[in-house]
Amino acid sequence: MGKQTTSQARLSTKDHLAQWYEKTPVGRRLHHQITRELGNQLERLFGYHTLFLGVPPTVSVEELAHSQTKLIATPDGARVGGAQTVISFDESLPFDTESIDTVVVFHGFEVCEEPHQALREVHRVLVPNGNLIIVGFNPESVFGLGWLINRFVFPSKWRGLKLERIPKLLDWLSLLNFQAAKPKHKLIVRPVGRGRLFRWMARFDDWLVDHQVPMGGAFVLHARKQVGAGIKGLHRQKARPKLVPIPVSRPAVGAETHPRNEPTK
Repeated sequence: MGKQTTSQARLSTKDHLAQWYEKTPVGRRLHHQITRELGNQLERLFGYHTLFLGVPPTVSVEELAHSQTKLIATPDGARVGGAQTVISFDESLPFDTESIDTVVVFHGFEVCEEPHQALREVHRVLVPNGNLIIVGFNPESVFGLGWLINRFVFPSKWRGLKLERIPKLLDWLSLLNFQAAKPKHKLIVRPVGRGRLFRWMARFDDWLVDHQVPMGGAFVLHARKQVGAGIKGLHRQKARPKLVPIPVSRPAVGAETHPRNEPTK
């Protein structure tokens, strides 16, 4: 019963987030920025299987990924055009170890119950040198602060939205031996109003995004799963044989030496 309640709360937050992207002017603008960035990054990545987690139905998976097989993992079995739907939770993916070439997490870590476990599952299913792309909100921004406030003002909608600081997310990735690139910041200035004011602020925001000002309300982060990396700072060294000193006795000072026996005449 508890598992079912948790699932319903998670789906509710995810559904509200999808509606925000689809129905609000700021959401549609951010959606355009993110999908354009995803398209640019996925165009350079090739593989047989691409897995999407937490993707709202408005994302065109068919146009983004160029892999042969596109998979959507969702607990409610929602259909997304151009992809095969797999019913599962992000914390327990029904895929073999090292079987997925690229994983795209669209706010998945922010709406799941156990983001650490979900990240470990992503690491498990990725092939060596596999790619991970994370889309999330930046709580260290005015836009991200607004989401934190919404969690308390509208708890029925946004209580399940968990935002993590980018440095903390980078620490999680480093512990699992992911090599992360510099995040691509989006929606640095949130346009307000309508008409001319909105368009002017949107153009200014585009200029800031093009110059990669690190103050965006959202980000797109690319990381690569490293192979053969052990615990950082530890290196195996071959044991070299040590020379053990052997004590040699010396005559004591003043000790008498035994006379040599000479034959008697």
